[in-house]
Amino acid sequence: MSERHTDFFPADLQNQLNGRFYFLNHDVYGIQRLFFENAGGSLRLKSAVEAQTRYSAFPDCPERNHDVALDIRNVIDKGTEDIRLFLNAQSGSIATSLTASKLMFEIITTVAASKPEGNLVTTAIEHPSSYDACQFAAEQYQHELRVAAADPVSGSIPLSNILELIDEQTVLVSVILTSNITGAMHDIKEYAKKIKEKNPDTVIVVDAVQGAPHGVIDVEDWEIDALNIAPYKMFGNRGIGYAYLSDRIASLPHHRLLATASDNWHVGSPTPSHFAGFTEIINYICDIGSYYNASKDRRTLIVEGMEHIHQQEQAILHRFINGSAEATGIKNLPGVTIHFEQANNINQDLILALTFDNMSCSEAVKKYGEHNILVYARESTSHYSKRILEAIGLDAIVRVSPLHCHTKQDVDTFLQVTQTILSEASITV
Repeated sequence: MSERHTDFFPADLQNQLNGRFYFLNHDVYGIQRLFFENAGGSLRLKSAVEAQTRYSAFPDCPERNHDVALDIRNVIDKGTEDIRLFLNAQSGSIATSLTASKLMFEIITTVAASKPEGNLVTTAIEHPSSYDACQFAAEQYQHELRVAAADPVSGSIPLSNILELIDEQTVLVSVILTSNITGAMHDIKEYAKKIKEKNPDTVIVVDAVQGAPHGVIDVEDWEIDALNIAPYKMFGNRGIGYAYLSDRIASLPHHRLLATASDNWHVGSPTPSHFAGFTEIINYICDIGSYYNASKDRRTLIVEGMEHIHQQEQAILHRFINGSAEATGIKNLPGVTIHFEQANNINQDLILALTFDNMSCSEAVKKYGEHNILVYARESTSHYSKRILEAIGLDAIVRVSPLHCHTKQDVDTFLQVTQTILSEASITV
């Protein structure tokens, strides 16, 4: 049994972290529940919400020279620095927009517009924001759209399926870091290396919105051209998305105020409260890192913190699948199937994709809700899910997506409820 798969946070750290989230164990009405829907958003850090609230109240413009304005400007600068540290973006530009999806459209259409007729390569399991952006850009700028097929067993995109579509005319490759439906994680460093070996001029764009809260990101080491993240998926608030752009694409013609630098992607005044909230997210990750590492270097602590978050989530995933002395694991429960984990050797995002023999996925979600466990059904009737589910050969799944702050007891409760639901379903059949 791999230590990586069983190494939970120490109890004192776990208890300290639990107190830092809103509505971890109860909903907004005070009703006890388990929030296992973090792939649809994320539990919110109290400090991030409070920082955003505080700076949202300021009437002052950061582009002035009085004390409050300078303080606000420092908040923006600090938040931008923290974005760069989180991504390890030592060069290039940082872009902002109301959503990470909007940024993906801006990036892909900008790159596509800069090249003559060629082809754009995307994958069958991309989020609609990147897939649809590629389709739109291909139609708008006379590029061929090529789509890499998924492996239905692993729920991922084999590298070979991408490489076979790349040639000397490939303008851009869009590949997701982590699927928010299957949980499959792609080794972006390896993918980027092989893509560049086939076409060094190809621009590589990565959707990291789902993957960002669950593992280390390093755009310098990966040598990619663009990557987006969304704070609302990583313990923060909605209303902002961030993206990294490499030097070679940051100054391509794009929407900007013409009096600003050619590599500026901020259109209008930045919102200080969003940057303040992101700094609190990074403070939290560094606090986890400092539990294990005495370094004072912020990037070192970010890496340490994210690595232990990933280990904690692997331990949670392992317990879901294999169970414990307190509860039977899902793989040993008749009547329910867990997809993808075996093919990925568990090493994937903390997402369980489940189907049931004797009930539909929507029925299962309702049953979990009756036991105060919030999960979600990804179904082919949704435009967000249809293409991806078809690519992996499924019509629907129940998506279970906890977070690193959940405990062994939370896992065992879910497993016990699952056993109860299955027993009830077998009786009614």
